[in-house]
Amino acid sequence: MRAVISAHTEANFITVVDALLPRIRVKEQFLKEVSPMRGRKLLILCISNIPVSVNPLYAQSRAMQEVASASGIVLLSPENRPIRHAHVELLMSSTGWAVGALTDNDGEFKFTGLMPASYHLTVTAPACEKLEDTLVGDGGGNTLFLHLHRTQQTVTPRGDPVVSVQELQMGGKAESAFAKGTRMLQQGDSQGSLDYFRRALARDPHYYRAYHNLGLANYQLGNTEQAKGNFQKSIELSNGGYAPSQFGLAMVLCEKRDFREAEKLIQNGLALEPGSAIGKYLLAVVQFAMNRPTEAEKSARDALSRNAHQAEAYILLAKIHERNHNPHAVVAEVATYLKLDPHGPLENEASKLLQRARQEIDGERVVASH
Repeated sequence: MRAVISAHTEANFITVVDALLPRIRVKEQFLKEVSPMRGRKLLILCISNIPVSVNPLYAQSRAMQEVASASGIVLLSPENRPIRHAHVELLMSSTGWAVGALTDNDGEFKFTGLMPASYHLTVTAPACEKLEDTLVGDGGGNTLFLHLHRTQQTVTPRGDPVVSVQELQMGGKAESAFAKGTRMLQQGDSQGSLDYFRRALARDPHYYRAYHNLGLANYQLGNTEQAKGNFQKSIELSNGGYAPSQFGLAMVLCEKRDFREAEKLIQNGLALEPGSAIGKYLLAVVQFAMNRPTEAEKSARDALSRNAHQAEAYILLAKIHERNHNPHAVVAEVATYLKLDPHGPLENEASKLLQRARQEIDGERVVASH
């Protein structure tokens, strides 16, 4: 991991990403979000921002202490075929909390443990128009039937999730290699994962998620140019509709100090998945690197509202407070980080921030005593 660089001067805002990006590089949650397996949160798969008119899904809310659930099937119209790996997201507008899941091989999804509330429902899949609706969770168990339509301007590639049962069976070997590579990547064996992602792509050259995870592996290994090409290929194959690759390419551009283009990519990804904590955090890093600390603070807090365990966001907030000469706030943010990730990649930076903040507080006490 690169050396951690403090941000004392205006020039150092450009280099702050060296301290804050390595954490994303090895973050288990980010890997889970792009794997075919269900994780704590799954990044969105979307190909179009064109809304589809459907009948609203309403139900009567119950008492807040009760627990709601939602389940359903995503189908491709007009054939009514199940869509594998479509992304279904629920966003609670009142709090900004979001949860997502990928459909299984039968096009099915299920959410449990939801608060009875009004949710913004978004369903997306590559080469399909985005479906948006309102869902009021009431604890009931009715199955939702959600229909997606193909985008007129694209042809569905063989590796996309709009597939028949026969096509699903044909893609099994590619899926198996992809899943094994992803597990190795999650376990820290980036070098070993490369071969499995390449095998998956040899069996299915349109497998954009394999290109994405290959990009992550190359990024972890420091193969920046290869990672850039992998992310770009994933974006190309998904017609710009796979948010994780937008974020991945943005990380590469941050290393190249191309913050303006990185910000555009991050904003594109967030348009696809507004509930992404990682997307909001990356946006905050870029904004801080571009000397826009007020916007950076808002984006960092947005990230934490989506995932309170996004530990590195607290270090970024501490850096913002340090710039604003608020040492007590620095101490508070660092304490939260160390509680969440006491031996994480930013532990040394946390210690340095804490030391400088305490020195500043001691200095204020000396001045006050005189």
